[in-house]
Amino acid sequence: MESNEILGSLEEMGLSKYESSAYYNLLGKGMITATEVSYCSNLPRQKIYSVLKKLESKKLVLINYQKPLMCRAIPPKEAFRDIIVKYEIKLNDIKKNILNLQQINDEGLRSKGIEEKKYFILNQCSTTNTLVDHIKKSKEAIYAMINPWGSKLLTYFKNDLVKAIIEGVRVRLIFDEKCEIDNRIFPNTIEQKLSKITTNIFIFDNIDILILDKNGIRSTLVHSNEMLSSIILNQFNDLWNNQENRILEVSKSINN
Repeated sequence: MESNEILGSLEEMGLSKYESSAYYNLLGKGMITATEVSYCSNLPRQKIYSVLKKLESKKLVLINYQKPLMCRAIPPKEAFRDIIVKYEIKLNDIKKNILNLQQINDEGLRSKGIEEKKYFILNQCSTTNTLVDHIKKSKEAIYAMINPWGSKLLTYFKNDLVKAIIEGVRVRLIFDEKCEIDNRIFPNTIEQKLSKITTNIFIFDNIDILILDKNGIRSTLVHSNEMLSSIILNQFNDLWNNQENRILEVSKSINN
């Protein structure tokens, strides 16, 4: 750590600017004179004695009052033990209060029949980053229902999809009937079907679901513990298992 960061942390723990500088410059020097402390820490000589006495009262410095006055820093682990305990107690109290407040909030909503959920609304840039990030992180399966705009978007991530398949991830895509599918872009290792799709929806490992608006300007990321997730997953499975939906196959000319 750079010295200014350490000095700042010392001030956050209650030391003055002069006290922080004096203690910091005492470290690793053993027993030295007050004059040397003043020189090392660039503090006024007329202030150094009062600064050292304050550090002594805080149990951070040991002073030998023989002439010349000598002092040394008490090792940080020992010097700040009480402060650490104090902060830990304070932090535990804060956590306890937050849990109590959350309980009050949850009980109030429950009594009204309301269940509070969290969703992430993403802009276009975040949507793209989230999509490619989830493709790369998927371990078991990637399912998607895609409209014409979504099929164009997905072409940018075809290599990531292929890599996922190579690593054992199952990829199933249901395209809208209006999509213009080029099998040279989406290889036959990706299972593909046609149906009537209006909204772009991506399902990753049956855990996270990314729902894009019509133009892909914004999206919503939903976690699997949401009821909405199971509904969307069931919808995908129903579409996929529908015998009327046509399976897309790579043409023989391409295979050959």
